Amino acid sequence: MRDLRRLVGHAPVNFVGAAGLICNAAGEVLLQRRRGSERWGLVAGIAELGEPLEQTLRREVQEELGLTVQAAEFLELLNPAGLSRVANGDEFYSYTALYRVTAWTGIPVPDGVEIAEARFFSLAEFPPLTRLGQRAKEVMSSPASMAAW
Repeated sequence: MRDLRRLVGHAPVNFVGAAGLICNAAGEVLLQRRRGSERWGLVAGIAELGEPLEQTLRREVQEELGLTVQAAEFLELLNPAGLSRVANGDEFYSYTALYRVTAWTGIPVPDGVEIAEARFFSLAEFPPLTRLGQRAKEVMSSPASMAAW
């Protein structure tokens, strides 16, 4: 991303990434809170150049929480809600492939660099959510989606 920003500055760009719905045996969803944020969301990240999106999911889950994704199912492509801007002035549109992680191993441990906290939540106790976190809640609340879990 740094190389791209050296070339284009703060100008708007398209980013593509992946996010994972990870549930435990109790049906609770794993959410994480990034450092400096009050909102919670799904494990997610931007694809490296040429990286397949399922591999992006596996890499981000491993890097951010130390979990190994064994199997994942593509659910949908989330289009950007609009142009986003971060504190340094960088602008972007974010497209995110949403996956349901159907098999994983490990114990979620936040990396302490990007991720401050990670916990499993029931639908009834969701904390304040990011856009991806809100989409997870919608998917989890759908009777058809719940039948698939």
